[in-house]
Amino acid sequence: MTQARRIPGRRRGRLARIYRYAYLKLVRENDSPDRIGRGAGLGVFIGILPTLWFGPLLALLLAGPLRANRAAALAAMAATGPLMPLLWTAAVVVGNTLVAEERRIAPGLIEQGLAAILSNFLGTFLMGVTLVGTALAVLAYALGRWLATRFRQPSSRLRNARPAG
Repeated sequence: MTQARRIPGRRRGRLARIYRYAYLKLVRENDSPDRIGRGAGLGVFIGILPTLWFGPLLALLLAGPLRANRAAALAAMAATGPLMPLLWTAAVVVGNTLVAEERRIAPGLIEQGLAAILSNFLGTFLMGVTLVGTALAVLAYALGRWLATRFRQPSSRLRNARPAG
């Protein structure tokens, strides 16, 4: 008696094809430089925000209504990861300079308890993150748009070349 052989990994193969299709569809988006720049700006802004593990999902969800390139948003968000300690430090410094003195993050804040830490730190931090994120998002938009325009132009060597034959 022969039994029907179960092919191992068949389910994994189907999931791999689905993920590969989604990846290729995402990467092969042929968008305008403006949409690519918007995607880069959105990715940097979301990358700086403390979104925990929902950042990529948030970037993909917001890219549609904002008409931004999804691949550029994910790439820019991933690029901000290694810079996070510097960016969050800058956010705390910026937030500390803008809030009232009694709301600033001070060295003696730890003795005041958890409620004081959260109320002072969160407001200051979120204000700083919003301002630093907005400034860097504008820069990322300009850089992304410039790079998309630059890499889509054929080089002068190709423009001036004579056709073969």
